[in-house]
Amino acid sequence: MANLNLANFIIDRVISGVGYRSDESVLFKMDQCQNTSITCGSESTDIVDNVGSPIMTLYRSKTCEISGENAILDFNITAFQMGMEEKNVASEDVTIVAPAQEVFEVKGTTHELKNVPNALPAFLYALNDDSSLGAKYSLEDGDFTVEGKEITLPEGVELGTQMFVSYEYNATSAVEIVNSAKNFPKSCKLVLRVLGYNPCDKDNKLGAYVIFPSFEMSPDFDLSLNVGEAQSWSGKASQDYCSKDKRLMSIVVVDEADETF
Repeated sequence: MANLNLANFIIDRVISGVGYRSDESVLFKMDQCQNTSITCGSESTDIVDNVGSPIMTLYRSKTCEISGENAILDFNITAFQMGMEEKNVASEDVTIVAPAQEVFEVKGTTHELKNVPNALPAFLYALNDDSSLGAKYSLEDGDFTVEGKEITLPEGVELGTQMFVSYEYNATSAVEIVNSAKNFPKSCKLVLRVLGYNPCDKDNKLGAYVIFPSFEMSPDFDLSLNVGEAQSWSGKASQDYCSKDKRLMSIVVVDEADETF
């Protein structure tokens, strides 16, 4: 294989973005990257003479900001943006408190809930034909009772009536991300994996790595709950303070027969 001496590089797309802890273990991995951009800047001071004519400009304090989108919602990325190292995953041993909202049709004097409530539901509602709330029934007033998963329905409710009840239960099959006001994303190393081509040899794919030794994900993000909307993310790179060259970022292009590029 000839040595790679590249002057121009055609970017196809960013394939992935991987965040690493200080021990090089993976903190998060983005696999649906799009609209990724890097903005580098600096602070400048204009030097002028005694009549205000510019002599030169001094530059210092380089900055680097990275932003992009994930095509689909990634709970691991969202958890990291919220200051969690990873999302919570429920199991039989470690449950997650989840809400339940059930609509059911009255077919007798009782109804079995899908789950065992953590606390007895305080209210039960009849629904109107347009699904709006109708008559309200109170547990405290004795309108209905709950034991385990079974509700004894209020007297006088007609068969076929649609009812609504809400409660919380311990879920054994669930994931959870929590945005705590006191937790913020930790600093990590970010590596973007980029697919590209040599314009003089377009039949061979090349892989590029954009490396940020010290990256801080921003806790500011937009989370759209509309279909087809992408997940936004952004952050800032700072210098690797303990390195000799104070590296802010680097780009490494490799000529390898790697079909994952």
